[in-house]
Amino acid sequence: MRQNLVNLTADLDPKDIYDQLIEGGVFTFEDKERIDHEVTRADKARELISVLCRKGPRAFGVFRDALKPKYPH
Repeated sequence: MRQNLVNLTADLDPKDIYDQLIEGGVFTFEDKERIDHEVTRADKARELISVLCRKGPRAFGVFRDALKPKYPH
């Protein structure tokens, strides 16, 4: 799990998946603003994962589907 988190924060740019997470009903615009408040891309990615972990079991599936087009690995 820890290695996956390291990989995600190294590669993920949250702006690539905001729309899908909002459309999927997982994130709100307030969540997006909270994440965007972070300074570095890696910090934004860490905050995105932190927020995602509080969104319940369905959130992971929406997150996974949002990643597929830009992050196929």
